[in-house]
Amino acid sequence: MKSIKPIAFYLPQYHRVPENDEWWGEGFTDWMAVKAAERYADNQYQPREPLNDNYYDLAQKESMQWQADLACEYGVGGFCMYHYYFKDGRKILEKPLENFLRWTDIDIPFCLCWANETWARTWSNLYHNTPWAEKFEKRNDKGQTILLEQSYGGKEEWEKHFEYLLPFFCDSRYIKVDNKPVFLFYRPDDITQLDGMVQLWSELLCQKGFNGLYAIGVNIPVKKSGLDAILYHAVWAYTRPDITGMALKKEYYGEVSAYDYQEAWDNVIKAQEAEGIKTYFGGFVDQDETPRRGKKGWYLIDATPQKFEKNLYDLAIKNLSMGNEFLFIDAWNEWGEGNYLEPDKKFEYQYLSAVKNVVEKCNMNELDIANEWKKIKKRRGVSDNDTEKMILKKELNKYQSYYKIFDRWLSLKEEGRTVDKYFKDYNYKKVLIYGYASTGIHFCKELRKTSVQIVGAMDRRQGLLSRDLPIFGLSDPMPDCDVIVVTLAADFEIIMNDLRKKTDKPIVSMEEVLFY
Repeated sequence: MKSIKPIAFYLPQYHRVPENDEWWGEGFTDWMAVKAAERYADNQYQPREPLNDNYYDLAQKESMQWQADLACEYGVGGFCMYHYYFKDGRKILEKPLENFLRWTDIDIPFCLCWANETWARTWSNLYHNTPWAEKFEKRNDKGQTILLEQSYGGKEEWEKHFEYLLPFFCDSRYIKVDNKPVFLFYRPDDITQLDGMVQLWSELLCQKGFNGLYAIGVNIPVKKSGLDAILYHAVWAYTRPDITGMALKKEYYGEVSAYDYQEAWDNVIKAQEAEGIKTYFGGFVDQDETPRRGKKGWYLIDATPQKFEKNLYDLAIKNLSMGNEFLFIDAWNEWGEGNYLEPDKKFEYQYLSAVKNVVEKCNMNELDIANEWKKIKKRRGVSDNDTEKMILKKELNKYQSYYKIFDRWLSLKEEGRTVDKYFKDYNYKKVLIYGYASTGIHFCKELRKTSVQIVGAMDRRQGLLSRDLPIFGLSDPMPDCDVIVVTLAADFEIIMNDLRKKTDKPIVSMEEVLFY
């Protein structure tokens, strides 16, 4: 039987960096928002204060040593540390991780989660008056709102990023699965060439004696090429019907919104696996975004260590029943979002004790995991085959994908850019369109304004005709082309696998072309 290993997400924010001094004011760290937090409702737990006023500095070794020792004492099996890497290799908040790499005597397993999203001022209270916003949140003299831009480039940029990551992967403390370093992508859908990036990194890792990369995508509802697994992470994953097939009722207390803690956990336990890919189900300690976002933030109602322990145990059994040894927990130290295992003045070590109790219960030799999960499912009303929820998830995913495509397409047109850059850079001159419904027809019209030659369209529907374009069925011979573009927003993986049986030509999604 596999043993459960809690992995807590770890925020390396708590130290001064020049960028934060410039953007928010001299001396800024996340502690500033924590100390200035307001209580907006009677059922809200604010302010939150670390036990013994331990407003630590992660630039100091003793802080990270204390965290590691505390985590190990209470059964936390490792940290999943956020990694910030932006356009042109720009890094930020990297010092705690780099120091940790040097401080080899701090003995706790770890892995990295690439927080691959553009940094802007939207995460904070720029337009909402909180006590610290006026002092720390001012635009610079250029009026800039984007702070660090995220982009991915091509093979050269991927190799440079890999070179930076390699020392972490090679560290004996780094968490691995089958000799593959575990690496999480926070926004995998934003990386249109994720498959190519992961393949390259895996090849480079094999040259170093590993078996490749173990890639986990965070909070995507469907399988994506290049990933070994999906993680449903943090409470907001379980508020999304496209992930769980279930909504979560939002309550309002004055100007602030909230969700019920237990109802959110009910969604965690009832959520189903993503189709066709290994799925990890992550848990959470608590959540309160108002220190960062003011009245635009939301919080959870009635979180307690006792509820956390009961729910975490059920979730651990659920993961073990699926062969998942990792139990991802959000978070170790997200103080600015009210979500932390570290001791505070109200609950002291109770949340940590809950983790320790769960680990001890789950890792007893005599525990029958399959039978225990069967009991939990019956008690909590978990269904193995909820067809309505699966249909809802698929429909939501499809229309969200179409929204994303057309939003990007319209943005390109507003900027006066054409859609042929991808084809030019890859030297694709002859294009076959797969899917000749509304989206495919519009895309063909757009491509005709460029130098790209459309050799035809392929569609599974029989008898389609077009006045100015040959239409091919799935059973027809494949026309000569350089690349096939799939215009359907849903089922790309299935379509690609079907086409692979007919041709060895490159097959790409319309999303990859537009977001290139």
